[in-house]
Amino acid sequence: MTADREQLEAWIAKTQQTRKRLAYGLVPAAFVALMVLVWSRPLGGLLLVSVAIVGTFGFWITGGHITDWEAKIANPPKPPELNQHGRRRRERD
Repeated sequence: MTADREQLEAWIAKTQQTRKRLAYGLVPAAFVALMVLVWSRPLGGLLLVSVAIVGTFGFWITGGHITDWEAKIANPPKPPELNQHGRRRRERD
């Protein structure tokens, strides 16, 4: 499990870096969208909504991944139960 834990921790660190880069990219994009909003209301509004959508879903998805990986670290999956032949047990209804 240590290799799996190390892999999950590496994924968490990389995803947190991705979130930082996303934030660094969204700030200038929002500023540009506000400037375009002053120049052209429909185009600026569209750009501002686009930046908001990318930011919302970007942070939501990366946050979900991080939460899932932290849960896997806290509660590692159990190894499958094997029958007398060394095969996985089948689920029965």
